[in-house]
Amino acid sequence: MPGIRGLLFVFWCLDVLAACATSNDRAIDNPRTLSRRKRYLIFPEGSNLQLVFCLTVGTYAKENDVVMGLTAALAWELPSTVDKKVSQLLHRRSRSAMFPKIEALLQSTGLDGKACVLRALCEAAQRDPSDLGKGSLIQELLHAIFTLPTDGGRFERSEDQAYEHAYETKEDCGHLYPTCRYSIYELEF
Repeated sequence: MPGIRGLLFVFWCLDVLAACATSNDRAIDNPRTLSRRKRYLIFPEGSNLQLVFCLTVGTYAKENDVVMGLTAALAWELPSTVDKKVSQLLHRRSRSAMFPKIEALLQSTGLDGKACVLRALCEAAQRDPSDLGKGSLIQELLHAIFTLPTDGGRFERSEDQAYEHAYETKEDCGHLYPTCRYSIYELEF
């Protein structure tokens, strides 16, 4: 009789498993809304993610070893606050980080970097829509870089408000920023 008890126990286990499987099928077929709050992953202020590629090339000389290293790096700022308008925030944040770098690049060439960036923002906002797509590739890329989104977002930091003001002005850009000698739409590339 112990064989029959073992067989009955196996059938009972299979029956329980079948009952569990059919109850899960009903739960899947019955759609219901779960009430769980969204969770967000945030990082400490100033955190960033870096991707660094390093290539070291060794050469052999008769007297000394010579090693040459090449490095390429990218960095992304990680979110430190929860905001419902994440795409707007990231779009503005990346621009507020990029504009000072463009200013420094222009400054290193002997131009007034701040004035040229502000003039480019002013000109991008005032560009005639019928002229879109008619410039050179570089001019269209510059227009895309200096065109701020019309999503109602604002720059977070007070020192970046000048970019917003330059983009919203309706005055003559050349007269507002006379220290910048060049327009992004007059450059020939």
